[in-house]
Amino acid sequence: MSVATLARPKARLHLKVYGGSAARGFERCEDDGCLVASDGIATSCGRLACPACGCGGTNLSTIQIVNVRVGTRIDCTCGNSWVHFGRSNVGSPVRGL
Repeated sequence: MSVATLARPKARLHLKVYGGSAARGFERCEDDGCLVASDGIATSCGRLACPACGCGGTNLSTIQIVNVRVGTRIDCTCGNSWVHFGRSNVGSPVRGL
């Protein structure tokens, strides 16, 4: 008998995205070691970012990157789409993981 296990998705480095589609810029989050986990919220700065690519800012379908309403569908230019349900595992020692 074998047991199936689900691999926990790896957290991505948080990148801030600015500018329009013709001239998009990227920079690392100013919070050292800031990561984006599967809930789509950066672990250190608390901003919204794509859990698939780690990017947050003008690449997302919502202009608001903090205090987004729970249940909002968010699309990223990388092709990922998810429904925002707030921070998962609030009691985790590493927030959002």
